[in-house]
Amino acid sequence: MKKKFLCIIAALALLLIFPLSGCGGSDDTAEIEATVNGFMTAMQEGDLEGMKEYADPAIFEENGSLSEFSTIENMDEELAEAVGVDVSALSDTTKDAVNKYVNKMLQNLVTAYEITEVTETDDGVGKVKVTTTYGFDPEKGEEIDVNDEIEAMTTEYMTENMSELTQIYSTGGQEALMSKVLDDMAGQILDLYADAIMQTGEVTQDSVFTVENKDGKWLITAEDALE
Repeated sequence: MKKKFLCIIAALALLLIFPLSGCGGSDDTAEIEATVNGFMTAMQEGDLEGMKEYADPAIFEENGSLSEFSTIENMDEELAEAVGVDVSALSDTTKDAVNKYVNKMLQNLVTAYEITEVTETDDGVGKVKVTTTYGFDPEKGEEIDVNDEIEAMTTEYMTENMSELTQIYSTGGQEALMSKVLDDMAGQILDLYADAIMQTGEVTQDSVFTVENKDGKWLITAEDALE
């Protein structure tokens, strides 16, 4: 009887020991996965502000692994600099054309994604592998050449509107002229480029997200493409 009682005590001890030993470590993989899932869902929806909720702000800065999103977000400034005017000179018409282009790019960027592996290193850093299907090939963006189409478009525009453009330049100078040209042409040129990049076709990319705990909140701190 005593021997049986001791066996029961030993069994109870084991039941207590094993759960407690499992609680000694830290498994944050569920939160790590939720962070990347939230980020990718926002990206798939074209929601740049939503993406920022799950990422360290540094990742979007100049040397960050997702710095291209800052370029997209500030495209009106990029356009103004390219044509040599202050961004304040851009009209609402031009800004609307830029926003339309940016939204089209973001909303078609990611068509699907799958989280394939979630791990946490010994020093508490999350590593999440993701397979992403893009609606177009971002790498081919800089290779797209629509210069001939743009030249033909602008030549026709200048020919048809030379008198008005000359008058605008005479009374308002270069900035007024560029503002008028952008109002009339920016939307057409951006649509032309958007159509060209959409024709690059879908592409699939495997990548690894690094996720770190920053002041009690898990945030993506890097994204690295896998070969």
